[in-house]
Amino acid sequence: MKKSKMGKTIKWIAISLIGLMLVTILGLIANNRVMAMKYNKLDTNTDVLTNENLSAVEDVYEYLQQDGYTIFDGLGGNTDLIIYNDQFEFLICDDDSVPGWRCIGNNAALNKNIFSRNADNPQAFAVLAGDTWIGSMSTKDTFNKAMVNTVPFFFPPQFVMIDDAHYRGLVIHEMVHAYEANNNNARFMQIQSIHDVCEDYYGDQAFNELIAKEAYYLEQAITAAAYEDVLANTGKFIEMRERRRTECQMSMSDIQDEMDFEWLEGLARYAEYKASSGSNSLVAKNLIDIDQKVKVKSDERYYTLGMAQALVLDKLKEDWKNDIFTDGFSMEACIKGILE
Repeated sequence: MKKSKMGKTIKWIAISLIGLMLVTILGLIANNRVMAMKYNKLDTNTDVLTNENLSAVEDVYEYLQQDGYTIFDGLGGNTDLIIYNDQFEFLICDDDSVPGWRCIGNNAALNKNIFSRNADNPQAFAVLAGDTWIGSMSTKDTFNKAMVNTVPFFFPPQFVMIDDAHYRGLVIHEMVHAYEANNNNARFMQIQSIHDVCEDYYGDQAFNELIAKEAYYLEQAITAAAYEDVLANTGKFIEMRERRRTECQMSMSDIQDEMDFEWLEGLARYAEYKASSGSNSLVAKNLIDIDQKVKVKSDERYYTLGMAQALVLDKLKEDWKNDIFTDGFSMEACIKGILE
């Protein structure tokens, strides 16, 4: 009798757990579909920038004018911008005419002319307009709509969607790429297409363990209060990085790709992080979770490591940004110079 009763209890527990799992999965799918319905109703094909789009651009400009210098000197003066939706790209600039673009009017609040063209191949990056590189980013609704329709049915879209503050950070992220391109075009052109950095090491246990230790020590340096602790943890970061490269017998090409990509995307992510201050977006809040993000076997780890080194340099050397457009500059070399 006891065995029979115990068997029924176990069966009941198993059925309950399965039922709970099914309810959870159905709930996740329902949440996903409700969000998809909400965002798919949004019109992301308009041939003009909406008031909401323009307000977001104003927010970017206001932030750059007030606080852009805290990210990079001169960034606040580079306010040309491209914003796109699913059908059109919109160029916001001071010029009266731009080859390949049609002028659709002047916006008094922005004090800029607005041009448009069909969005045949819009890029969230730096785009060449005339002879100037300009930061390019989708509208917030276009971005969130794409995210909702990209994630799996059972995944909560809220985890990857952005709010106004993070959108501002993402726009400035892309503006930094234009800032890089306009200030060191040769380097930008050489490395802009780098991707899948060190992918041959994704399955290398030693590589993954040591790069995680690099991230750990960078995070410790960022959060350390005492300057001596910042130095000590930064030194450990360099030690782990050199050990990883030696033990994994990395080529000079792989090492250079790491440093170049950290310059290209790390500086942009650094700007995104700083400009997203106050965001409630889960993605924005997790930008500072250095050691966890580096465990992702993708280029994301170098966005993060580059950003982290920049944040550490903020604590170690006030004028470190003066050299970022010097040929061959890398954050790690700057750190080594401070530690010597």
